[in-house]
Amino acid sequence: MGELPSIAPKVLYSVGDFDFTVTMFTTLVVSALLIIFAVVVRVACIPRWEKDFKHTSVLRSFLEWAVGMFSSNSDEMTDKYSRAVGPLYFGCSAFIMFGVLAELFGLRSPLSDLNCDIVLGAVTFVMVQTLGILKHRARRLKHFAPVIPLVTDCVVPFSMALRLFGSVFSGYLIMEIVYGFCPYILPVALEPLFTLFHALIQSYVFMFLSMNFINEAIE
Repeated sequence: MGELPSIAPKVLYSVGDFDFTVTMFTTLVVSALLIIFAVVVRVACIPRWEKDFKHTSVLRSFLEWAVGMFSSNSDEMTDKYSRAVGPLYFGCSAFIMFGVLAELFGLRSPLSDLNCDIVLGAVTFVMVQTLGILKHRARRLKHFAPVIPLVTDCVVPFSMALRLFGSVFSGYLIMEIVYGFCPYILPVALEPLFTLFHALIQSYVFMFLSMNFINEAIE
């Protein structure tokens, strides 16, 4: 069995004190592909779909299901703020899903880098505090009077980041171990199913937990 991957991502090159890692490269690739995909769908697909309501395709059905799920969840859990929350977490979840799926192409997932996970956790932290203040204004400050709620809110981004990092990195590590013991048929059969299931689960759990935290802040 070969050497197992380290927690710290491999450095591709350095410029002074700045290290450009393999997870940064994957982040750029995934982000660029998502932006290109969004532009193509908006410019080429949506105008055609609006003219032909009867025509369906796999892409259209999947996008309508995904957008409908996020829209219904945000409407139910974040009330009047759903127009901001729904699209934001649709984008975050898409990044998480395709970031995990990048492993199918031999790339290390950006979610296996703790720095990326902390940024996603910080997004939820900022949304929770911002919407909590918008809803309750000065009364929101009373929430921080006891020590425990203050500590709990400050722990949110780190707990979410560690959960996401632990789940994605452990999945990445398991597949590397499988490749080490059986480098041919078994990983080829297992990895697409395992990675797809893992990607869907992680994106949904992140969205669900984030909206729950937001819901508690605006109640």
